[in-house]
Amino acid sequence: MSEIPQDRYALIIGAMKCATTSLFSYLAEHPAVAPAKIKEPEFFSRNQAHRVQVARYQDLWDFDPDRHRYALEASTGYTKWGERGAAERIHAYGLRPKLVYVVRDPFVRIESHYNFMLQNPTWTRGITDENLVQTSNYYLYVADYARVFGRENLMILDYEALSADPHGTVNRACDFLGLAPVAVIADASARNVTALPKSFFERRLRRLAPALGRGAPETLKRPVRRALAALRPDKSRLTPAQRREIAATLAPDMARLGAEYGVDVARWGF
Repeated sequence: MSEIPQDRYALIIGAMKCATTSLFSYLAEHPAVAPAKIKEPEFFSRNQAHRVQVARYQDLWDFDPDRHRYALEASTGYTKWGERGAAERIHAYGLRPKLVYVVRDPFVRIESHYNFMLQNPTWTRGITDENLVQTSNYYLYVADYARVFGRENLMILDYEALSADPHGTVNRACDFLGLAPVAVIADASARNVTALPKSFFERRLRRLAPALGRGAPETLKRPVRRALAALRPDKSRLTPAQRREIAATLAPDMARLGAEYGVDVARWGF
């Protein structure tokens, strides 16, 4: 296996529920990009349960230096509230990567994050939990990575732009990475879209009997799935009071994000 030079990594560092899976999939189609075998290895995270155990970071890729300009991964844990210090850990490992960070309406991101977590039957925290709110505090992570790696190595992309114009937004990322533009994206559909949260009954059933239905014929499992899906509640939304509380918490750093990095935070109500 060829060694990967320290400056030939491209990391999509978040934010969670901001279409990072879609962006990873689109960029992975570029012939000069070697996608990680696992999109979200969380190698430099400390508290992510799905962190992949590998002996060396570069073992996550089949990298050919004659074909590939970048080794690409997309671990959203690198910009989660409980993972502050990830930038320093990446730097200490010897990497000098290009970094792409996607931002979204912070309130909508929190709602999506919360509804995603409800799919885990052990999740008991509320929608205004600090971990969810501070993961929407984009300035904290932008400032961390810019300080460690330099602003010239960090690109901020917009979720709405990526959703509305995947091809154009991906080519903006390609330009940042010094890659030739892509002529077309083979599959521009959204990836990893948060489904309706499971009902209490479904979560309880899956927790008590996780292997239930294993080996049963599809003709039996299909109506059971439909019945369980029909019980799922609507997605949870922030109340006006909760939005005001979160807005007060995020306002100072949102102002910094707008002033220092040119992000249009006014469209989010800041």
